[in-house]
Amino acid sequence: MKLKHFCLGLVFVFSFSFSGLSQYTVELRVDSMPTPKAYLLDFRGLQPKNMLDSVNVKIPGQINFILPEEAHPGMYRIVMGPRTWLDFIFNRENIQLHTHFAKPDDSLRVIESTENKLFTRYKNFFMVLNRKQQALVNLMNLYPANGSFYKTLEQEFKTLQQTNPEEVGKDIIRDFQDTYVARFLKVEQNPHVPVGLSLDEELEYLLEHFFDLTDFSDADLIYSPSMISKVHRYFGIIQQAFPPLEVEDEMISGVNRVLSLAAINDDVYEFLLEELTRVFEPSEYETLFAYFTENFLMDASCTDENRNQELSEILASIKKTEIGIKAPEIILPLEKGPVIVSEIKANYILIIFWASWCPHCAEMMPEIKSLYNQYKSKGFEIVAISLDKENSEYQKALSQGKYPWINYSELKGWDCSIAYDYGIRATPAMILLDQNRRIIEKPRNPVMLKSVLAGIM
Repeated sequence: MKLKHFCLGLVFVFSFSFSGLSQYTVELRVDSMPTPKAYLLDFRGLQPKNMLDSVNVKIPGQINFILPEEAHPGMYRIVMGPRTWLDFIFNRENIQLHTHFAKPDDSLRVIESTENKLFTRYKNFFMVLNRKQQALVNLMNLYPANGSFYKTLEQEFKTLQQTNPEEVGKDIIRDFQDTYVARFLKVEQNPHVPVGLSLDEELEYLLEHFFDLTDFSDADLIYSPSMISKVHRYFGIIQQAFPPLEVEDEMISGVNRVLSLAAINDDVYEFLLEELTRVFEPSEYETLFAYFTENFLMDASCTDENRNQELSEILASIKKTEIGIKAPEIILPLEKGPVIVSEIKANYILIIFWASWCPHCAEMMPEIKSLYNQYKSKGFEIVAISLDKENSEYQKALSQGKYPWINYSELKGWDCSIAYDYGIRATPAMILLDQNRRIIEKPRNPVMLKSVLAGIM
C-alpha cells in the first residue's frame, strides 16, 4: 500500500526572528541553582531534539527565555545542569514557574500559565499515586503477612491499584477542550473495552479502537511524546497478543493502518516514517522492515541517493533469505573432510549465525541445545557459523558450550563469506531449511523455534 511520497532527510530547524512579531516570556525561578547557564530545548517525539536557546544566569536562579509568536505549541525542556531539567508545555501564553534545583518536578509551582497548571495537576496525580504504592510496599515488607495490619496495608494497596489515572485526564479533556494539554491527554487515553467480551474479543476491540481519540491531523502533537508513545504501545500490544509466528504479519497490518491514518497530514506522516524507521531498521523483524522499506520508505528517501543506496542494499540482503527460496549452498572445509549442507542427511537443518562476543547468543545457545537434543533423533540438524575473528575466543566458547552439532568459523568476523551469502546483518540469526533445503522459517528466538519444530516434527 503506497500512501504518500515524501523526501526524508530534512533537518528540523527553528529560525527566530523577533522584529515585528509578538513574543512570549518563559520565566523560571530556581532556588539553590548552582550552575550559571541554562538551555532551552524543544521536543520532537519521545525526546528533545533541538537546542533553541541558552542564557547566562545573571541573577542567581533566575532564568528567562523568549519564544516568538511562530513558536509551535508543544513540550519544551529547560536544562539547568547535568541530569537536571524541567519539562513544560508552551501554547502561546506567558509562563512563570518556580522550583527548587534539587527536585524540579516535586517542588514546582506554576505562578502563570493555564497549560502548565493543568499539566502539573496531571503529573502530580501520578507522582502521589506512585509514592503511596511504594510506601505501602515498603511497609508490607516490614510486617508479617499473617498479621492484621499487613492485611490492612494489602487492601489499601489493592484499592490504589484499582485507581484509574485516566479519570484525571478525562476531566481536563472535558473542562479545558481548547488547551494543548487536553489534546495531549486525548492521545494518552485508551479505548474503553465493553464488559462481557471474551479475551480474544477484548483484544480485537482494543486494537480496532486504539486510535479513536488520536487526531492524526494535529501536527502539534509531534512536538511531545504523546503520539509516538501511542504508536509504540500499539505495536507492543500486537507483539504481546499474538503467537510468535503471527506477530510479523500483524505488525505489517499495523504499519498499513498507522500510516493510512497519518496520511491526513503531511508533517505527521513524515514524522511517523522517521520514528518507525528508527524502531524497525535495527529490529529482528526483517520481513516487516523489508515491507516497510519497499512500500513506504524508498519513496520517502527519493532525494537522498546515499540513503536510497543503503536501503537498496539492506533489501537485497534480506531477500537473500526470503521464505520459500532455495538456500545458498554452504561447503564447510572441516578437518575430517568437507561438509556440504545440501547433502546432510536430515529432514530439517537450522543454520545459526552467532559469535562468542554476542551476549544474546550466549543466552540463546543453551535453549537451542536443549531443542537439538530433543529433536536430533527425528532428523533435525544444526550448522552453526561463528562470526568470530579470534580463534582462542571461538574455541573457548565451543569448549564451554559443548555444542554437539556442526560448528565452523572462517575467523573473519563480518567478512565471513557465508554470512554475506545469507545477508546476515546481526547476530544471533537463525534460518530453518526443509528436506529440499528451502527456507521455511527464520525464527527470531528459541521460543519461536520451539513452536515451529513442534508443528513440523
